[in-house]
Amino acid sequence: MPARYQLPMELRHLRYFQAVAREEHFGRAAQAIRIAQPALTRQVRDLEEELGVQLFERLPRGVRLSPAGRAFLEDTNAILEKLQRSVARAKSYATGHVGSVQIGFSEIASRHPEIPAKLLQFRLDEPMVELNLLPMSSMNQIDGLRNGTVDVAIVYDIHLSDEHLGVLDSCELGSSDIVLALYEDHPLAQKTIRLQDLVDERFIFPARKPQPRYFDRLMQACLAHGFSPNIVQETATDSILLSLVAVGMGIGFTQKTGGVPRQGVVLREVEDLDVSFRLHLAWRKSDPSPAVLRFVSAMG
Repeated sequence: MPARYQLPMELRHLRYFQAVAREEHFGRAAQAIRIAQPALTRQVRDLEEELGVQLFERLPRGVRLSPAGRAFLEDTNAILEKLQRSVARAKSYATGHVGSVQIGFSEIASRHPEIPAKLLQFRLDEPMVELNLLPMSSMNQIDGLRNGTVDVAIVYDIHLSDEHLGVLDSCELGSSDIVLALYEDHPLAQKTIRLQDLVDERFIFPARKPQPRYFDRLMQACLAHGFSPNIVQETATDSILLSLVAVGMGIGFTQKTGGVPRQGVVLREVEDLDVSFRLHLAWRKSDPSPAVLRFVSAMG
């Protein structure tokens, strides 16, 4: 088995060799790469001695590649091109143009009028950054931020406690007002509504366990006006809530959106229900990647 060759050569040797091969003349190559011709001649001779092969045939008016030189040039070009791509790739990672972002994504985010459009625009602007949307509840998103499985979370401000804000950064994305969802034939569907009008209604409420602060805010608003909602069903998502409203199972509070939420459902404001939530983008303070920071900047 032949001995493994140890390469003491430096990157500059390859560039010098490449320049002479391109110009087929030591003098012109030296001018092109701006070094003295004797130094270039010496460096190429040293390279040939290290390799143990003659890379150039010396001619009266220049040089030309030997068969070994042509083979070496082909590999040298491939090495330097790959190195150039590696440098560009490293710079892209460092500036956030390449990488991946794990995004905790809940139904509230998908229904917000601006967020899906911003996600699409980021994909178009940064095609080398992979966005992975991970459907999960708000509380699971925050847990994911803290244990490192999620890079950014899109959550209501009520889910961000002082303890969370000690280790997380956040910025506001917008607000979401709370309105009442009713099936389209409900007697209140075409009337002005106040909370006292809802005393005898059957309510579909968001489940408390996955989002306790959201549940509590809505409940407190009702209690402040003298009634406790008659909850006939708790649901994990707004889409389930709206499906149950559509078939007449009850009414429920949901976030205000720009369009029709579901066929058979109407959204109405409740005049004395002053409840709204701020939607935030949250990420870890410690070691955010350049791709994450670029995503935060694009979404904020």
